[in-house]
Amino acid sequence: MNGSLSPEPTLPYQDEIDLREILLVLWRQRWLIILITLAAVLISVLAGIILPPAYRVEALIELERVDTRTSQQNEAKAILESQTLLTSALEQMAIPADPRSFKARGEVIKDTEYLRFSLEGQDARQVTNVAAKMLTLFIEQRNKVYEEHRAPLEKELHKISRDLEQSSTDREKINELIAVLEKAPLNEVEQKLYALQLAQLQGIQAQEKVGLTGQYLSLQDKLAAMHPAKIVDDLSEPEKVRPRLLLNAAVALVLGLMAGIFLALGRNWLAGPSQK
Repeated sequence: MNGSLSPEPTLPYQDEIDLREILLVLWRQRWLIILITLAAVLISVLAGIILPPAYRVEALIELERVDTRTSQQNEAKAILESQTLLTSALEQMAIPADPRSFKARGEVIKDTEYLRFSLEGQDARQVTNVAAKMLTLFIEQRNKVYEEHRAPLEKELHKISRDLEQSSTDREKINELIAVLEKAPLNEVEQKLYALQLAQLQGIQAQEKVGLTGQYLSLQDKLAAMHPAKIVDDLSEPEKVRPRLLLNAAVALVLGLMAGIFLALGRNWLAGPSQK
């Protein structure tokens, strides 16, 4: 018979964390957890009170359409977010404010011709007035581009319209010549010769009219598809976006509670088994 001792059986929960022990540690360190949580909430509230508020207004813009094959959104977005447009608005309104205290943003709405414009600032009334001026300058600038594209097309359409009127006049003259020819004292050969020439002239004139009509209709379609830039949804009422005291306090409460729990468990672990 072997005299060696058999190993003691391992308890099934020997390596598991004792939940009751953790709860006991948290209870002993409850004042530390409460203190850290309250400190986090207090700091969050004080920061929200001290930091300057930020207000935001928004508007929806429909961009001009000058060519169905190209999109103007990226260019327009860059203009809306540029310091140039913001500075021009401030200068024209004689507002002695730092452009860096505002934040302009243009959001492209995918698969549309719309842009959502927003402006943030520290004064609700001021940010509304500045945003309205920026939109006015922006629409004027975009519609200047629109008119530059539209004017040549309208000029060409007017020219084709005059050519069509002249074509109708020429057709009437040809018909008058045919009527005169039928009554003219000409022999049969001369009548056939003149009739052939007038028929050829009628064919040329008809082809020209068909071509002019096609160009006229094509230009009309292009002009009908074009439209200027405009504001679809006017500026919204100023909305306070920062600071949001309740939201910040709630986040600070959760983070402070987590930090307090981790610190309490850490202190208990560093204290060693003798002091647990």
